[in-house]
Amino acid sequence: MSGIFSSVILNAHGAAREALARAEERLALFPEPAILIAHIRSAEQEALGWLEGESFIPEQLAMNYGYGPRAWRRWPFAFVKAFERKPPWSAIPTADAIRAWLKTDEPAIEGWPSPAPLEIADTRLEVWARQAARLSALPRLIASADLAASFARAAPLPHSSVVIGAMLADRCALAKGKLSAGGIAAIGLNHNRSPWRALLTGATDDDLDELTTHARDERCRLAWLEALGAGGTAVVRLDQRLRLWLAKLEVACATRRKSSHLRALALLAGAGPSLTAARAAKALGLSRQATTRLIAEACKAHLLREITQGNAFRRYVIAA
Repeated sequence: MSGIFSSVILNAHGAAREALARAEERLALFPEPAILIAHIRSAEQEALGWLEGESFIPEQLAMNYGYGPRAWRRWPFAFVKAFERKPPWSAIPTADAIRAWLKTDEPAIEGWPSPAPLEIADTRLEVWARQAARLSALPRLIASADLAASFARAAPLPHSSVVIGAMLADRCALAKGKLSAGGIAAIGLNHNRSPWRALLTGATDDDLDELTTHARDERCRLAWLEALGAGGTAVVRLDQRLRLWLAKLEVACATRRKSSHLRALALLAGAGPSLTAARAAKALGLSRQATTRLIAEACKAHLLREITQGNAFRRYVIAA
């Protein structure tokens, strides 16, 4: 491999592999995996929204679509249709596999119109798939960089080819496990403020010495590999932050009677986008009044925080 790729790409490849391996290890060892997964998914959603060219404001999302666990699926963004739907492939996908992934119908949400199916330019998709098949000889992470870039340039979708290309490449890079739902690289691109769209076309603002196609592809590979590494590191940091919160929860529970529902309440809040007293009461089998007191106790212990500024139907998230 050393004779094919530059030392810069090789170093970035090695760093990305190490960061992703650390992230996967942290996820495997995390004591409450549902909480870490929930926060990884939230970070992926935010990053994919940014890559789509839309701002992600959790409070605004809630105002428009609600705080339910699947409320974000009402977003009119292309990545929403495919997010958290594990693609049915472990190798370079075919055109048929891509169609099946993007066109699978999601269960209808009561009171909301079903989103229109994504339009796919079949000829462009077929051409891309034939070219992409040749990438199977490359190391997986480097191949994923080329997949993301080539899908965006082929533009088989009238909109959102950039973000969908990044998602399918992300899932090819991380084919096993629960680490990615398609947005780990997007987290890194966002964190690095990488000009991904400009890099794809070579139309960057930098004073570049080399403007060849090879140089353009090299810059895309480097940005993508650095993004995978940054995405893996972001997961490790999430792990560290949430472990501190779990330690605080342990201290708070140690001073309370065994029958206390404080731990269950906190874990319920940690594994979802937000918590209301009504949802907590139903899940814990408590009265609304008892649940309200328990939430106040959790806030006083700095385990939860309110995100609705005292408005009606108050909602809470963990204070991590």
